[in-house]
Amino acid sequence: MLGTLRHRFVVRDSRVAAERTVSWVRLAIASSMAVVVAFEGRDGVPYPRAAWTILTAALVYAWLAFLKTTRDARRGATNLWTAWALSALSGMFVAAAAAVTGAGHSPITPVAITVVISTAIRFDLARSLAVASAMAASLAAAILWVPLPAVAWHDRVRDAAWWSWLMIAVALLVGVLSRAADLARQARLEAEAEAEAEHRRLDEEHRLRLHLESVDAARKDFLHALAHDFRTPIASIEALSTALARRSADLEPQERADLAGLIERHARHLSAMLGEVREVAVRESLGADRRLELADVYVPDLVRAAGAAAGLEGERLVATIDDELTLLRTDGEKTLRILTNLLENANKHSPPEAPVELNVVRLDGSVELAVLDRGPGMPAEFAPRAFDKSASYGPHRSTGLGMWIVAQLVDTLQGKVWVEPRPGGGLAVRARFPLGPTMSVPMI
Repeated sequence: MLGTLRHRFVVRDSRVAAERTVSWVRLAIASSMAVVVAFEGRDGVPYPRAAWTILTAALVYAWLAFLKTTRDARRGATNLWTAWALSALSGMFVAAAAAVTGAGHSPITPVAITVVISTAIRFDLARSLAVASAMAASLAAAILWVPLPAVAWHDRVRDAAWWSWLMIAVALLVGVLSRAADLARQARLEAEAEAEAEHRRLDEEHRLRLHLESVDAARKDFLHALAHDFRTPIASIEALSTALARRSADLEPQERADLAGLIERHARHLSAMLGEVREVAVRESLGADRRLELADVYVPDLVRAAGAAAGLEGERLVATIDDELTLLRTDGEKTLRILTNLLENANKHSPPEAPVELNVVRLDGSVELAVLDRGPGMPAEFAPRAFDKSASYGPHRSTGLGMWIVAQLVDTLQGKVWVEPRPGGGLAVRARFPLGPTMSVPMI
């Protein structure tokens, strides 16, 4: 397609340049014809009055044609029908001027060859032969039937045959060469287009190969992280269940209850990780759920539910809620999952006795959820990757899927999420998204 467009532009530009050149040459030849006739004088021109009438009209025509083609060239356009009409008019003026200035012996007769050449270069072979035939017929008629100059009949026949054959031969020669040049130019443009398409194909293959390599590397890293994270709780469950099964008779009731509680906590941890893995698989295979179900959510209940789901008991969760945000119009399920994941992450990295803070504030038509902990934080260079899939940092590493899911949900709520160091140590995670009335709900 690009090759075809380029070919069209090249052909258009070449035609514009050709028509402009022809207009200059036409004007120069018309002026030269007048100069030649002037030098011939009355004795050399059989019909001087008719000659000057025709030459004057030819000069006016040449100037008008020059102005027309110059205006078209400035617009970057050319009309083939206009070019065809100008070629026909040029031939008529040349034939008429030759007929009244000596016919076969006129110095203007060879100018007919330039008309045939310009037509053969600009048009196809059939049109150039048509113009050549018309020129040959016109010149032959003038040579054979115009009385002056007085020439023997056999000389007239010889001159008419010669000029007719010359017109046809020039049209054939220039037309064939012009066609060969057009085919060569078209072949070159097609080769360039094919080379460009091949280059784009190779670039696309290279880009796709790099993408597949990065996907494969990410998949390997993800599976390695999963294997590492699943190994600890599985090994713990195996050891605890073995101890509970083999030493049950030697254990006190409280010890058995403690072992069972540990097994239960590890099982819940495994279940949560499996849920995250399943959610990643569903979101990447079926596409993220972009539907928004807006409703008025009672924020204190939302905070309590998220804290309980994150395992923050008692006074470890310190929540501060703006008075204006007791009721929040948003997607309650998605907001609950955002809060739960952020609180779980903060709880996991905070010391057991350190509180986790949650601030819910209103900022210029948006709501901001800020979760602050007193954990080890993270280096500044890791912060831009904190929400990448499988990204994790700190002594309590996990799959890293929880934060990635948070980023996906916040994006669904048309917001943004980021991390920053907390003064005095720890980490602050902030999620900000528009309030319900300013949130655009996608059409389902």
